Amino acid sequence: MQIRIEIDVKPEELRRFLGLPDVAGLQEDLVNFLRDKLGAAAETFDPASFVKDNLQTLRQSAPWQLLVSATTRSSASTKAAPDVPEPQRASKPAAKAAGGAAKKAVRKRKAVTKLAGTPPDNSKPE
Repeated sequence: MQIRIEIDVKPEELRRFLGLPDVAGLQEDLVNFLRDKLGAAAETFDPASFVKDNLQTLRQSAPWQLLVSATTRSSASTKAAPDVPEPQRASKPAAKAAGGAAKKAVRKRKAVTKLAGTPPDNSKPE
């Protein structure tokens, strides 16, 4: 069994029916007050002095500390990367000892590139 009730009522009528106060006048006064305050602040706002006054607070905040530490870690890792030796690839005897798995992978890669019509990738050892 389903019961469906449809009520067509305006927001003001529902507020009155539920006994809620009418806050339209208060809301309008609040919006006008904020508009006046923001307008006055925008006329005298100086971005340079704002940044200068709040820079120390910004530097001490946790999000700023996370950003700075992540940036210094990433820049340190990019500077240290050239000193790290490249990993050595397995020699051909090691590939043979692996049961021919490397040869199968090479053959499969060649077959796929042949079907796709793209030139084989020569950057990988065969």
